[in-house]
Amino acid sequence: MLNKDAVNRLNSLQTNSSILEAIRTSGGRLNEKSLPELREFCRTIGYEPSVFDRLNVIHIAGTKGKGSTSAFVDSILRHFNQSGDTSQIRLFTSPHLVTVRERIRLNGNKISEEMFAKYFFECWDKLYLNKKKDDSQPNMPNYFRFLTLMAFHVFMNENVDVAILETGVGGEYDSTNIIERPIVCGVTSLGIDHQRTLGDTIESISWHKGGIFKKNVPAITAEQPASGFEILRKRASEINAPFIPINSLSEEMLDELRINLGLAGKHQFTNASLAIELCRIWLEKQKGIKLTEKIPKEFIPGLVQVSWPGRSQVLKLSQDQGITWYFDGAHTSESTQACIEWFKDVALKTDDEIERILVFNSTRDGMEILKQFTSTKPFIKFDHAIFCTNITFLTNKFKPDLQNNSIKIDENLTLQKQMAENWSLLNSKLDDPINSQTHVFSTIEGSINWIREHYQQTKKEIQVLTTGSLHLVGGVMAVLDIDVL
Repeated sequence: MLNKDAVNRLNSLQTNSSILEAIRTSGGRLNEKSLPELREFCRTIGYEPSVFDRLNVIHIAGTKGKGSTSAFVDSILRHFNQSGDTSQIRLFTSPHLVTVRERIRLNGNKISEEMFAKYFFECWDKLYLNKKKDDSQPNMPNYFRFLTLMAFHVFMNENVDVAILETGVGGEYDSTNIIERPIVCGVTSLGIDHQRTLGDTIESISWHKGGIFKKNVPAITAEQPASGFEILRKRASEINAPFIPINSLSEEMLDELRINLGLAGKHQFTNASLAIELCRIWLEKQKGIKLTEKIPKEFIPGLVQVSWPGRSQVLKLSQDQGITWYFDGAHTSESTQACIEWFKDVALKTDDEIERILVFNSTRDGMEILKQFTSTKPFIKFDHAIFCTNITFLTNKFKPDLQNNSIKIDENLTLQKQMAENWSLLNSKLDDPINSQTHVFSTIEGSINWIREHYQQTKKEIQVLTTGSLHLVGGVMAVLDIDVL
């Protein structure tokens, strides 16, 4: 009950959809007040931000792949075993899939319900009792800021050798950027996303992401668009941060070493290469261990055994004989292209008699993303396309951990109906038109029930791709009762 109460109180810190829309309409951006406010909240729970330097932070920003890169770093360092190394690895990421506890991980595992409730209320009680009586600053931190503070509180009270921090949105004004002296920083592949908060050009977005760079701290970047690369290089130069661009691993290089990355898809080569460099620098600076190989042999177990649910993931469930579930939380044009290439690689090699179903929702650029499924050759033939909301259950309720107050619920399902119509139009214009039947559901549970009933009626093997939103992927996993460790 304590954990349920903690999750409900945490949800009360989410920004209401009407307020969020007003901010967006007025052209609101992340602003320079956010970090000073957060530092005050830090002091309220008992910390000067400078003490977080003890966490020996690896800080990661980017548009695509920052979660996967964080997972690679976490796995490499956990499996690293030179001279009996027993480092304690802590990871803070977002968003979560099924339970909010996934965001705070200790040695690869999400924190327990008991630990979550304990540390939650230690932070909540101090902040709530010290709420400001005026409007000089917010009374309580919002959802993400609170979780950031709570993660720091957990890490400070649990033995820690390294904390891996993934930014939420941006970097310059991101909550995680109260860290003053990380050990190393990295920026994953950049693209257009979060335009309403970061700007609508790659240059503006790059400026925000490069905001995590710190003086004299190595600043690593994956391969970038030319203009984005130049902004990152300039930001590093301005503060005298050693700027280190890296090249992606190649398929030939991995084949030569007989390495199969634990995360599927060729886009993971870039994420793995960035993670390798981040770990290499961290180990040299913190442990005095110098590794010069492009892929150190000591890193191979972590690269192979890494797990990051909901990204290029395939599952067969005992309760769903005949159905294979494919998950990828792609929600930008670039990540969707990677998802399409991955799905074609793992799914299109099978029998043509198999039916394929797309489960899709997107609150950002859904119409544009859908075009990619019909413009990338060879086409993926989806016999059915389901468009649903992110509401979890038929009772019209979210799973508490998946409650999202920032999205206005449209009982008319206007967006879902528009996407369904657009999908039918796109398929009809193909050189070889596909008769892909569309279905609109108000809940994820309703969608899953239809898929299961359809299988029982046809007895045809079914491949189900869920994509367009990590929140949708998490909701499907919740309905399927998949536990994310």
